[in-house]
Amino acid sequence: MNETEALEILRELVRRDTTSGRLESQAEAQSLAIDYATGVDGVRLTSRSTTGRPWALLETGSEPGVLFVCHMDTVPIGREEAWERGPWSAEVEDGLLHGRGTVDMKAGLVAALHALRQSASMGIGASVLLTSDEEIGCRGASDCADALDLSPSLVIVPEATNNAVSLGHRGASWLKLTAHGRDAHGSAPHRGSNAIRLLGARAIARLDELPLSSDDYLGEETFNLGAISGGTAINIVPDSAYLTLDVRTVGGNDAVFEWTSGLDPEIDVDVLLDLPAVRTKSIPAVLSGMENAPAVSYFTDASVLQQGFGGAPVVIWGPGDPGQMHALNEHLELDSWSQALRNFSHIVTQ
Repeated sequence: MNETEALEILRELVRRDTTSGRLESQAEAQSLAIDYATGVDGVRLTSRSTTGRPWALLETGSEPGVLFVCHMDTVPIGREEAWERGPWSAEVEDGLLHGRGTVDMKAGLVAALHALRQSASMGIGASVLLTSDEEIGCRGASDCADALDLSPSLVIVPEATNNAVSLGHRGASWLKLTAHGRDAHGSAPHRGSNAIRLLGARAIARLDELPLSSDDYLGEETFNLGAISGGTAINIVPDSAYLTLDVRTVGGNDAVFEWTSGLDPEIDVDVLLDLPAVRTKSIPAVLSGMENAPAVSYFTDASVLQQGFGGAPVVIWGPGDPGQMHALNEHLELDSWSQALRNFSHIVTQ
């Protein structure tokens, strides 16, 4: 298959602003990817969303083979003026491709499509699932999970791992803790009940007591206090305040939810997102000669899709430096991407 053509498609995808939430742009980019994949005989579009968040399934052959799971969206660019090159420039210089989404994860996506075309040329079964809004909670994958009937031999999520094979990642539980008080004039605070002070004393001050677990491969559970808000004016006792927690889990969120729910009767807990961990016990035989990697720190669409994989092993394995994911001046080493093209084309034909 033609690597030059693949690079041009990759650059065109990088030029498109597919920030999470921009569903029309993500759909247009998916259509471009579909046109590239189906540009050779034997690649067929077998399923596609008709409403809501865009997703699509491309397949070859008559028997299940390797399934690649790829999202089209990217995180926001932040301040555009802070970028040394335009975030959608797709400039190539000194062996690097520059732009938002180059590493996370349009390079892996195009490498998967390249492999799909290779499998089609040989009459071998393989498939690529394109999803949307992964970065904000795997929403596109959630939308398509019930519509798919998959039985792959191996699932590859081609996120950035420097082409080393990772066997999983922690889950993610996003919680919102809301404290309820009673408003009053700021000159008479004793007449009210300060929700911010309640949240601070009963929740924030105790976060280091969260009952966190660990796993021999997935590592330690962690939490991040991501946002806090409360109050309406400097001279009003606040009657409401909230915070959000991002807890990365190895065994579910039951213990953390029970603990946070017991902080105070006036603090409510809502689960905004609950993604299970992904863990393949051993390296699949077909990948035995590849470099191994530890569990990745981020979550992937495999969290919400794994129940529909029929027990197939799931690996995270793709081009690019993980340190470039979500980074200012994101860029891809093209040598890493070329290696992924070779890797994926080899694996689908085994």
